[in-house]
Amino acid sequence: MRKVTSDEANEQFISFYTAWRGKLFKAVAAWTGDRHAAEDVVQEVMILVRHYWGRYSRPEILMYRLARQQLARRVAAPMQMDSLEQRQEADDLPAGPARDLDQQLDLLAALRRLPTRQREVVVLTELCDLDQSAAAEILGISVSALKTHKARGLRTLQERLAGARADTEGGNSA
Repeated sequence: MRKVTSDEANEQFISFYTAWRGKLFKAVAAWTGDRHAAEDVVQEVMILVRHYWGRYSRPEILMYRLARQQLARRVAAPMQMDSLEQRQEADDLPAGPARDLDQQLDLLAALRRLPTRQREVVVLTELCDLDQSAAAEILGISVSALKTHKARGLRTLQERLAGARADTEGGNSA
């Protein structure tokens, strides 16, 4: 087996960074609701991934685990998105099934209200499109537990979003 040169390792990392940076940002932004904190976490994580480059066969698993660790170390309240500037910034957050900005904001608000584990599972499997085994490995849980958290999280999201639509359609404009 041939040893990878420094230049080859740099090229491999740059390819990895290009392919995975946006996915990690999407996940962290959905977990926190704070674009600026998400950008900070992504930068910190990518520096750490580069430091450990070549030691892991699946660096994307390491990347998400490091992001969760970084978030656990931060003590920050969720961002309140009520200014026009913040609403425009939310356009860069996960688009998923939402069709317009208000639906995206409703989805992000509902995601932030989910219990932590459910939020992590839904973001990894639905917004980041990771397969269940990879998401379970990142979170350090069994696939069975992941499926349970996912089902509960999606059911809660569906109920909350249906309730938000009913409130909007019901004429709750004061």
